[in-house]
Parts: sequence; structure tokens; C-alpha cells
Amino acid sequence: MKSPNAKVLVREERVVLCNTRNGGFVKTSEAYFQYLEKYLEENNGDFTIEEEDTVVKKNAYKLFQELCRIHFYISEEQMKNEITYPYQIVYLSLTNRCNLRCKHCVASACIEEVDHMNTEDWKKVIDQVVVLNPEQINLTGGEPLIRPDFCEILEYLRANYKGAITLSTNALLLNERLMEIIKKNVDGVSVSLDGFDSYSCTKVRGEGIYDRVIAGIKKLKEAGMEKVSVSMLETKYTYGHDQDFYKLCEELDVKPLIRRFAPSGRGEENQRELLPPMEYIEKLEKQHLRCALCQPGKKELNISENGDVYPCAPLSNLENLFMGNLLETPITEIIENPAWKEELEKLRPWRMEKCKDCDVNLFCHSCINFTLGMQSDEEIFQKFCEKQKGHLEKLLWGN
Repeated sequence: MKSPNAKVLVREERVVLCNTRNGGFVKTSEAYFQYLEKYLEENNGDFTIEEEDTVVKKNAYKLFQELCRIHFYISEEQMKNEITYPYQIVYLSLTNRCNLRCKHCVASACIEEVDHMNTEDWKKVIDQVVVLNPEQINLTGGEPLIRPDFCEILEYLRANYKGAITLSTNALLLNERLMEIIKKNVDGVSVSLDGFDSYSCTKVRGEGIYDRVIAGIKKLKEAGMEKVSVSMLETKYTYGHDQDFYKLCEELDVKPLIRRFAPSGRGEENQRELLPPMEYIEKLEKQHLRCALCQPGKKELNISENGDVYPCAPLSNLENLFMGNLLETPITEIIENPAWKEELEKLRPWRMEKCKDCDVNLFCHSCINFTLGMQSDEEIFQKFCEKQKGHLEKLLWGN
């Protein structure tokens, strides 16, 4: 049977057959695909081949094997795995307060915000989240270290959860006591730098921040924290400086991560300033084509500072994707509620009005939040769409 993740793109007499979960795809002629579909329908999904069969049937069988390999076609036994998404990560946004006011912040976090939940509330949330047994729980914000009860929340989480605990921080509030607790209870720390030097960091995060973040990273390493990653945002201030960033991370002995700028939250307000030159899309020529779509709400969840549950952190500003509140409704009921799932599916490329008729849409919609953010400015979206579509057409439909 056809996988629920199977999608088809058509151009003239050719088709690209995709699995939007694992990113696998097969390109072939529309005639062969139609032959295969008809054969499977007439034979109840079975395909057998004999030596005396025609070349057309043998070629269709090879196509069938390839499509089974990428799980475009699956057996009844495989269906359960194809629709089941074990949670990879749950984000606990402990606060929307932050000691910085970064221009790109998707949460629009700032120091004036108010914490809506106390320590005991967060312990109740943790009790619910561990029921899902995610592979990883990430403590984030805002800036999570700004909470005076951070250590108590972290230690409670560690005592009740056996998976990986990670911390996302700007590293500005680290002190000896925090370092000791973090090293004992956290498996990995992710530090946002968002630049490769003082100038590029200052343009996004503020004056004097670069040196303080670098100092915080060095504190983590000196304390013996092995798994430390540092992220740089891809903006017009960092465009073309990937190697400089990699060199910096090598010197700091940390894992580098370059994040794509997503124009939401304050990032939407500052989109025209921060967006890299459109030439950065040409990087696609050096990348592998992949049609895997993000799976918010299935592979990940975000618990906001007031206990509200959303499919992912960047989509927490969309009221129609509100899933429920953990202080009011059990998490098992929240994740099964069909309402948010229906709303999320409306944002897929085959349903989004501007993109539904495009024959490369499965290859540029990897992140819902990025696509929505780009569409918030019609002029920028048109330029981006034209540029990206041109490159994808060459890669996907070129000979």
C-alpha cells in the first residue's frame, strides 16, 4: 500500500516520487509510474516477476523495488512504524525573560516579561513530559538561567528522567555554583553566539556581548563540560564567513552549528536588516536534494512558559496551533487532539495557496516556520521564491 508520507511531483512526462518523512525520492517517467500503479491495483498490491516477462514489466518491477526501499510503498506491517513518531525532543521554555534583546529572537524574549509558573508548576509539567519518554529534553527560554529556581528544576528533571538533558543558554549568567550543577546533571550545552566575531555578534545581540559569551564558553570547557555546541545565525552580517566560524569553534574545541534565519517573532520585525543576500540560496547547488518535511508535534514539542503546548517553539506564536495546557489537560490527551493536527496540515506545501501548484515545493518546505516567515513580506518572498525555485528546478528536473 502507499505510505501516508508518499507524495508525487509531476512535470510534463516525468514524476518525482517522494517520501516526505525520510526524504527519499525516485525520479522516473510518468508512463512507468502509471503502469506500476495500475499493475498493483489489479494485483492487490502484489508484484511478481517471471523471466519471460516483458522489459516494461521488469523495469516497472525495478521501480517498485526502489519505491519500497524508500517506503513510498509499504506493507501492512510497516504501516504502524510509518505513522508512529517517537518523540526526539521536548523543549521546556522555562521563561520568556531574557537578559538580552536579540534582533532575531523568535520568542521576542526580553527582561520585562513575567514568569507564569512557579517551581511546583514546572515539576508537574515534568511529571507529564517524562510519560512520553522523549530521547531528549531541552531546557530553554528566554534565558533559562535567569530563573532563581533553575537548579531545583534541573535536579528534579534529572531525578525523574533517564534520557539526555540539554541546556540552551547565552552563557552570560554562568557562575561556579551553576557550573557545578550543570556539569552534574546536563548531557550537553548549546550556546548561542550568532556571529563569528565581535562586529557580527554586536549587530544582532548588542554591544560587548561577544567577549562575554566567549568567556562563558571557556568556563564550560574549563569546568570539564565535553559536549558544548555553539551556534551562529546566518544573516547578512555572517554571510560568507562560515569558515571563520568553523575556525573559531575549532579554537574553542566546541561543535559548530549554523542556523538558518527564520523571520518570526522579532526576526520578522528585523527581516529586511538580517536576511542574507539572495545569493546564499546558491548553496543549494552544493547540497543534496532532500524532500523530508519537518514533523512538529510528532517528533518534537514545545512547552511554553505558562504550560501551553505547541508543536514546536517557533510556531508558538500561532494561536491555531495551540494544543492544550499541561496544568489543565493530560499530555496524552493533548497530543491526540485532532484539531491542532488538522491546522498543521493546512500549512503543508500541497495545501498552502502560494505553493500548492509548484512542482518543486516538497524540496523547499523543510521548515514550516521559515516558509511562513518568508511569506510575511510579499516582496522578499517573491524574490526568494524566484531564486530558490530556479535552483531547485535545475537540480530536480534538469537532465
